[in-house]
Amino acid sequence: MQKILQALKILSDEIRLKIVSLLAENELCVCELMEALRMSQSRISNHLRILKNTGIIEGKREGKWIFYSLARGTMDKVLWGTVQTIVNKIDEEEYLTREKILIEQLISRRGEPGHCPLPH
Repeated sequence: MQKILQALKILSDEIRLKIVSLLAENELCVCELMEALRMSQSRISNHLRILKNTGIIEGKREGKWIFYSLARGTMDKVLWGTVQTIVNKIDEEEYLTREKILIEQLISRRGEPGHCPLPH
């Protein structure tokens, strides 16, 4: 119960909710989240660290890059259900339409010079 309460407290932050919602659809690196959310690397990295320490997201290293995604396989089932409900509501209300369009554009440029590499 304590773990779920801690996760809910962490998810009460708007930026972390946006990150979780974006990661629900794609594996993303810090630079893609920076551009989509118009935030500095340090702010994005801080939020990612908090989400990772709570077990909501996980990172996969690809050379010098880390691609983040939701920790679907290791997240508590009750917490996973809560995250899914929140993400679905965000999608229904179309809160992140601009950000999701930008993420799709960024993903399409992966592997090009100056952009994130293609994850394996």
